[in-house]
Amino acid sequence: MNGLEAFQARLSEAAAWRVRLTEAGLRSSPEFESWLRDGDNQAAWNQVARAWNYFDDVAQAPEIVAAREAALRDANRAASRLGRPVLIRRLTGLIAAALVVCALGGGAYWWADRPDDYRTLAGERRVVTLADGSKLSLDADSEVTVRYGKNERFLRLLKGQARFDVAHDKTRPFAVIAGRQKVIATGTAFNIDMAGPKVLVTLIEGHVVVLDEYGENTTAPVQPKIIELRAGQQLSAAPSGSAEIVPANIQRVTAWTIGQLMFDDEPLSSVVDRVNRYGGTQIIIADPRVGAMKISGVFNAGDVLGFVEIVTHYLPVRAVSDDPHTIALESQAKKDGAM
Repeated sequence: MNGLEAFQARLSEAAAWRVRLTEAGLRSSPEFESWLRDGDNQAAWNQVARAWNYFDDVAQAPEIVAAREAALRDANRAASRLGRPVLIRRLTGLIAAALVVCALGGGAYWWADRPDDYRTLAGERRVVTLADGSKLSLDADSEVTVRYGKNERFLRLLKGQARFDVAHDKTRPFAVIAGRQKVIATGTAFNIDMAGPKVLVTLIEGHVVVLDEYGENTTAPVQPKIIELRAGQQLSAAPSGSAEIVPANIQRVTAWTIGQLMFDDEPLSSVVDRVNRYGGTQIIIADPRVGAMKISGVFNAGDVLGFVEIVTHYLPVRAVSDDPHTIALESQAKKDGAM
């Protein structure tokens, strides 16, 4: 089976899932979610979903209404001849086949400019193989849109953090917009983090150019500033427009891809913000003095109780929990003062 045949087979599976879920009145199922974890299946599902949305959006067009009425007349005639169960199976197969045809090209004029959307929930990570072989790795609570054109591969990081391993194609630059920054590459690997107060662009290998498309003026585009990064460098860009290049600890920056969080002398408040993105029990800090305490260490993403145990052991803070969903970190001095 060649590449095209394999892709068509995945499209057929995706179309069958689309029809099956709709008939059952479901948005998802455990079996479907298991099937969707495969990156190639996710790509096929996105194609079919766009085709399905296309059918839905043009449903009221006169040509579609007339075709639907004619199909219903034919279906009623066929029902008396074939019997309803056989008819339903045939119609299901026809709908799935139509979705595959539409996903492969029919109707492409309508959704050509609509990007694919990839997102993760709190505590979830995902790796997606894109159409050109590039790999997109999403951290927890992140979202990226992808639009591939003839002359450019265009992505936008809307929130969270993602790693981009770019397939080499000098004829189609790979561009990612994150906040005010536009990162342009042809074949390389880089990480973009929007989870904190600054946009952090870290070059893992290769070469990228970063454009600040608004310069120092946040209200109107001007000639963009051009910043070149080398492997091991990180661009730290603030919302105000100020930016600096600093050496990057690649192991620390990419630790999230293997389910770890690494911190080096960082304020507890920012560390807790990062820990909370991985779901589960949420940590609360009300006292700014506690939030300003510095901490270093390596933690397992999602292990809130383990994190709290280490923090309360090494820092002068205690954990207080009035409900199963939150843990408050308070200064031990507060407890001592109350005695």
